[in-house]
Amino acid sequence: MNTLKGPFKIVEREMRVTFYISLAITIALFALYFFLSFRVEANTSLGAMFGPFYGVFFFYPFIIAKTYKYILSMGGTRNQFFFGTVLAMLMYLVITVLVLNGLYLLSEAIFQNAFVFHMADLLHEANLPMYFWIDFLWLFILFGLGMFIQVVYFNFGTTRTLSGAGVLLLAAVAVYFFVDLTPLIEFIITEHTLFVHLLALISLVLMLLSYFLIRNAPLARGDRKLFYRAVTS
Repeated sequence: MNTLKGPFKIVEREMRVTFYISLAITIALFALYFFLSFRVEANTSLGAMFGPFYGVFFFYPFIIAKTYKYILSMGGTRNQFFFGTVLAMLMYLVITVLVLNGLYLLSEAIFQNAFVFHMADLLHEANLPMYFWIDFLWLFILFGLGMFIQVVYFNFGTTRTLSGAGVLLLAAVAVYFFVDLTPLIEFIITEHTLFVHLLALISLVLMLLSYFLIRNAPLARGDRKLFYRAVTS
């Protein structure tokens, strides 16, 4: 594999089935909400349609993890696996944003007494481009977070990953009980647009860290060493 074409096709094919399943579930939700919109009181919120796609973008890195060994066995490199994954993710991300917002705009036009929730509804003043952009950001955030968790899990194995997660959980509990989170909550509510962009920036940093871990990733899960013993002759 001398180009990204092969790794991209392998990863894209692995993502395709899950994308179609999420699309089918989302369309089924749309049909259910359309039926319910005639049977509820006026101005009723029915829920959201983005759940299946948001969930699958978080789990995509775990779904496509098995393509790693396959690409390497075909002569590909770790860099090709990473960039092929990113290209396939961006392609499906754009398609998903168009699908979700197309259905959302259609729901506003044909739903009778109800509406569906969109993440951009949390913004103080959201216009049509912002609806597309917010979905793009949240999908990117979830994918970046999922990729980082998957790469850490693959590199360091179950025991070390769960140990690190336990430390983070304890730190989160300590912060919850001993730190006043009111300013943070107020920031999330009053500056929600900035908050989402900061999360997207953090997700981008996590993807960069994932890249550096993948560059020297082991062939088998958990084989990466934290410390190397000096070799003496």
